[in-house]
Amino acid sequence: MQSFLQARLSRRIVLWVFGSILVIEAIILLPSIYRRQQELLTSLKNLSAARVEGSLAALGLPASDTDLLATLQQMAPNSVRGGTLYRASGELVGSFGEVPQLTLQQVQANRTALYDQRTAHYDAVWSLPPLADRYFLIIRHDASSVQRELLAFIGRIALLVMIISVFVTVVTLIGLERILVTPILLLRNDLLKLGQAIRRDQPLPEFKSLPFRRDDELGEVIAAFDAMYAQVWEAISERKQAEVALRQSEEKFSRAFRASPSAVLISTLTDGRLIEVNDSFLQLYGGQLEEVLGRTATDLNLWAAAEHRAEMVDAIRKTGSIRNREYTFRNKQGEPRAILFSAELINLNGEECLLSVANDITERRQTEKALERLAEIGELAAMIVHEVRNPLTTVIMGLQSFQTLELSDRARLRLELALEEAERLQRLLNEILQYARCQKLDLAELELNTLIQEMLETMRTMPAAQGRPIEFTPVDPIRVLGDRDKLKQVFINLISNACEAVALGESITWKIDACQPQRTVCVQIHNGGEPIPGDLLPRLTKPFFTTKSSGNGLGLAIVKQIVEAHNGELMIDSSESIGGTTVTVMLPFVSEQLTLQGQRRNSELA
Repeated sequence: MQSFLQARLSRRIVLWVFGSILVIEAIILLPSIYRRQQELLTSLKNLSAARVEGSLAALGLPASDTDLLATLQQMAPNSVRGGTLYRASGELVGSFGEVPQLTLQQVQANRTALYDQRTAHYDAVWSLPPLADRYFLIIRHDASSVQRELLAFIGRIALLVMIISVFVTVVTLIGLERILVTPILLLRNDLLKLGQAIRRDQPLPEFKSLPFRRDDELGEVIAAFDAMYAQVWEAISERKQAEVALRQSEEKFSRAFRASPSAVLISTLTDGRLIEVNDSFLQLYGGQLEEVLGRTATDLNLWAAAEHRAEMVDAIRKTGSIRNREYTFRNKQGEPRAILFSAELINLNGEECLLSVANDITERRQTEKALERLAEIGELAAMIVHEVRNPLTTVIMGLQSFQTLELSDRARLRLELALEEAERLQRLLNEILQYARCQKLDLAELELNTLIQEMLETMRTMPAAQGRPIEFTPVDPIRVLGDRDKLKQVFINLISNACEAVALGESITWKIDACQPQRTVCVQIHNGGEPIPGDLLPRLTKPFFTTKSSGNGLGLAIVKQIVEAHNGELMIDSSESIGGTTVTVMLPFVSEQLTLQGQRRNSELA
C-alpha cells in the first residue's frame, strides 16, 4: 500500500476523487445553507413580532402615532435594534433606535427584508394585525445569533461532507488499487524489467502483471504487452542469430581473406587506394601492412603500365567484374611480376571499391618457357636420334658383314668390339627415342597372375637371371587395365635390375598384394643385395642417372613413365631393416563385380 500511495497516479486519483466529492457536495449543500439562513432570519423576525403583537393585543393601540412609536420601542425585545413607522399613506411617523436601511419604497417594490452579513443587521417588515391597514412597521433586528447558528450549521455540514468525502475516497481507492493502479504499476515494473533483461542479455524475467489480464481496456493493454514482448523477444532472438551468423561469416571471411594463398586486396575504384590487403599480397609486394594501407596504386608504383589499370577500370565499369586477365605488377624493389588478375565491383559505405585477387604466375611463365624450350630440345633430340639411327643401322650391317671374312685375331677382336659398341649405341638411341615420346597405351583387362606366370619361364632364361631363382606365389585373381607389352617391359626391367643386384644363388622374390580400401594392387620385387644409399634413392628414376658402369640411366625412368601412364605409382625402398631393396608397382585394379558386369553387358550386346 505504501508504494501504491507513493505512485503519482495514485496521488492524482486521490486528489481528483476527494476534490470532486467536495465540489459536488458544495454544489448540493449551498442552497441548503441559504435556506437555513432564511429560516433562521424568518424565525428571528417572527419570534420578535409575536412578542410585540401579544403586548399590543393586551394593551390596545395608543391614541396617537407618537405614543404608538414610544410603546413599540418599549415593547421591543432585545433582538430589536431599532425601527421606523410609516402611516398607510406613506408618511413617516418616526424612528427609534437604529434606523433600518430598508425603506418604504423598497417594501412597496416587494422587497420585504434586507440582510447585512457584515454588520449582522436584518431589516424586515412586521405584519402586525393591530397595525394592519393603518401603518407600515420596519424593524432592524440583531442577527448575530443567526450568524452563530448558521456557522454552527455550516460546521456540522462541512464535517459531514468531509466524512462522506473521505469515506468515498477510501472506498474508491480500495477499488481502484486492485482494478487499475496496481496492474498499471506492475505493468510499469515489468516493462522496466524487460528493458533491463534485453539490455543485459538475461533470461526471460517473471512478469507479475500477466495474472491481471481481464476483459477490459487494461486487460487489452496487458495482453498487448504480452504480445509485444513475444514479438520483441522473437525479433531479438532472430537478431542474435543473425548477429551470430554474421559474426561467423565475418570470421570465416576474415580467415579466408588472411589465409588465402592468393593475394587479395580491397581498393577504391577511382584512385586505387588500398583499404585492406592480406599477407599474400604483402609477400607479393614485399612490404609491410602500414606501408601500403591508405596509399594508392600510383604511390606504390604497383602497375608496370598505368594504361593497363585505366583499361581494367573501364572494363569493370561496363561489366562489373573481370576474370583472369594477365597484367604486370612491380614489387617494392621495382621488379616486374606477371599477375593473373580478377576483380569484382563492390560498394563499401557508399563508395565504389574493388575486391581483387592476384596470383603471381611469374615462375609459371618461366617454367612454361623452359618447358617449351625442353620440348624443342626433345623434338630436336628425337630428330637427331632418328637421323643417327638409320646410318648406324647401316654401319652395324657393314660390321656384321665383316664377320664372314678371314680376319686376324687382332682385327676380329676389334671388329667384335666395334660391333658391340655400335649395338649398345643403337639400344641407347632406341631408349632415348622411347623416353622422348609420350607413352601410348593399348589398354585391356589383364589378370596379373596369368601375365607373370607367362613371363616367368622366359625371364628365368635371361643371362642376368642365371643361378638366381625367381620365386613367385600366385594369389586370388586380380585384374587390372593395362598395356600387356608395356607392363612386360616394366617387369623385365625390374627383374633384370634385381638379378644384377644379388650374387649367384640368391633368390628374387616376386609377389602380389591387393589393398581393398585403396582399390590398388601392389606388385613387389625384392632382392637381398646391398642396400642403396638413401641419398641416391630419389635420383634413381631421373633420366641418365645410373649406378652401373655399363648402364645409360634410362631404364627406371622409362619404367616410371609407363607406370604413371597406367595411373599407378613406382616406389623404391632400400635399407638394412628390410634386408635389401624392394621395388613396388602400384596399379588400380578392376574388381570381380565390375568384371562380371562388363561380361554381362558384352553378352547382352552380343
